[in-house]
Amino acid sequence: MGITGTKLEKSIFKAGLFVGAAHLLFKLAGLIQARFMTQYLPPETYEVVYTFVFEHGIYTLFLIGEEALAPAFLPLFMRELDTGKVKDAWRFANSVLSVQFILLALLALFLFFAPQFVVTITMPWEAGSASADPERFALAVRSLRSLAPALIGLSLGSTTYVLLNAHKRFFLAAFGDAVWKFCAVGFLLAGVALKKDYAQMLMWGLVAGSLCKLGTHLFGLRDQFDRLRFVIDWRHPFLRKLLWLMLPLLAGIVVAKIRDHVNDVFVLGTIEESGLMQANSIGRKLQGTIHWLVPYTLSIAVFPFFCELVDKKDQHELGRLVTHFGRILMAAFIPFAMLMAVVSVPFTALLFQGGHFDATAVQRTALTLSFYTFVLPAGAVECLAMQAFFANRRMWTVTLLGIFFSTLSIIISWIGLHVADGDGVLMLCFIAGGFTLSRILKSVALNLFLRKNAPVFPFAPTFAFLVRVILASLISGALAWLLLGKLAAVEQLAGRLGDLVKLAVTGGLFTVFYLGAAYLLRIDEIHELYKLIVRQIAALRAGRKK
Repeated sequence: MGITGTKLEKSIFKAGLFVGAAHLLFKLAGLIQARFMTQYLPPETYEVVYTFVFEHGIYTLFLIGEEALAPAFLPLFMRELDTGKVKDAWRFANSVLSVQFILLALLALFLFFAPQFVVTITMPWEAGSASADPERFALAVRSLRSLAPALIGLSLGSTTYVLLNAHKRFFLAAFGDAVWKFCAVGFLLAGVALKKDYAQMLMWGLVAGSLCKLGTHLFGLRDQFDRLRFVIDWRHPFLRKLLWLMLPLLAGIVVAKIRDHVNDVFVLGTIEESGLMQANSIGRKLQGTIHWLVPYTLSIAVFPFFCELVDKKDQHELGRLVTHFGRILMAAFIPFAMLMAVVSVPFTALLFQGGHFDATAVQRTALTLSFYTFVLPAGAVECLAMQAFFANRRMWTVTLLGIFFSTLSIIISWIGLHVADGDGVLMLCFIAGGFTLSRILKSVALNLFLRKNAPVFPFAPTFAFLVRVILASLISGALAWLLLGKLAAVEQLAGRLGDLVKLAVTGGLFTVFYLGAAYLLRIDEIHELYKLIVRQIAALRAGRKK
């Protein structure tokens, strides 16, 4: 049965559209924020305040909690709701929120009063070390103290996000992230207008935005206010289950975040060249943006439905959904990754060049962008597979595979550190390439293990499908690149208008070639995706008319 043939898939896609709309606003705000940060913050300030302290400090701590708590909490909370035990469900939720608030407050206080200790054990910048940098050390300490309160709003918002999803209120859950980003952008712009300390204004904006995110979620739960209590029921049977489900996830997530810190901050922080951490961070933003807008959005939408299928013991339908959605995502993202490899330089220049972001920064960022974009197809399938594992309460498999492939990425970076011998560009290749390779292998392994529960991705049809998609993408990329080189008038265009024209021409040629190749090679998933989008748009229009 095709993707357009079941009511369940239509419900999932409709939910995905609501989440996607909110995520689009979130990532749009994120790109605007990145654009202004690269313009007004010197690379060394950007790397300390945003890359090190926020992305790999506050935001990493938030993600550790979110990625461990949400997959474990939602199935348990929904099981109580689905069986009509609404009071028990909310007593469980209130207990989780209360414990979470206490732990977050203690952690935020520790970061506020002991930032020197945290920076000393995470970066080699303190006086007396081989890579001592007193200025960056002092800025990191000040930034960590300023940003510590943001952890409370962001992390509590991860639990309220799940509560909204459990009630199928997908848009407001995701919209809270957009509010947070737009608030940060607003403070940064205010700093530019008032000629204040840009870095400090950005930090205040991130803290204020975290509180606004939580406020948006509470507004979405306003009809449940009478159920919210500060209470801890230690005897609730699901608290112990939640802990046992979270523990393996925490282990895997902590290793993954250590990988990111080692790859993106610690290794690059030992190289004297400034701008490497910024190039790696910005290069990951496109992959992160697209991943949030489509695969992650879809995974949020499917998770409650996957939980229901597991409770009904319908593993065949679960496997069919993972396979079909996965093939559609790969049919779209494999060619997209190939296209971005061709146009990475004009794309990066169009978005970020100017101010402190010079031609060297463009080249470095385009390099990492090319590598990281190839994570998208594997990451999309990984998202679906992990939600299927979480719905089946199989946490240890995901954890052990995650630890193994995170370790593989660290090993590749360690080898690169010795091979590159201080060459920043080569080091970026090792870090981005190693990360991409490890994620592709992890996606394959996850689906091989998932087949023990659900019939996902049968080998022969999947292999034939991948050969057709990769072949169509390679042919389209090669033809677009060759034709663009022949168009001398376009190739010689400079400036933002020139970058825009190059992107439009190359993207247009690539799309025409790929659609033609998809038709000849019978990649039906592209046509199914088109039909599904058209039908959903028609349904939305019909709903508005009513």
